[in-house]
Amino acid sequence: MKTTHSWLTGLFLSILLVSCTSRLDDSNNTSQVATSGSWRVTLFTDSGNDETTDFAGYTFTFNDNGTINAVKNGITQSGTWSVTSAKFNIDLGPKIDANKPLGELTDDWKILSTTNTEIRLGDDNASSNEFLTFTKN
Repeated sequence: MKTTHSWLTGLFLSILLVSCTSRLDDSNNTSQVATSGSWRVTLFTDSGNDETTDFAGYTFTFNDNGTINAVKNGITQSGTWSVTSAKFNIDLGPKIDANKPLGELTDDWKILSTTNTEIRLGDDNASSNEFLTFTKN
């Protein structure tokens, strides 16, 4: 009985360790991918409405120091970003000005998937039905 119990405890701890390491690796991978070049928004939905065209012409750069630059027509808006515990946090200002849509990206996004050319995010509040995808330029 002790041998079975020890074996099961060891298996459980191994699974727990791999699970935690995988989450950390995913967060580190997303940070590395984000800082590897410039990006554009290829999908932004808010409450199920496609608002991707609001971000046409913007180029986003995620810097190692935690700053983000959004450039359109030679005009730069700066903000901050970070990745923690499978969350991609963006702050580009408040969500109050319809003529400056970048505030719509300000949120604590849940990381859905990351590849070398795409970062897919969903709002951490599932009821908001918001999705954001950055594609590498």
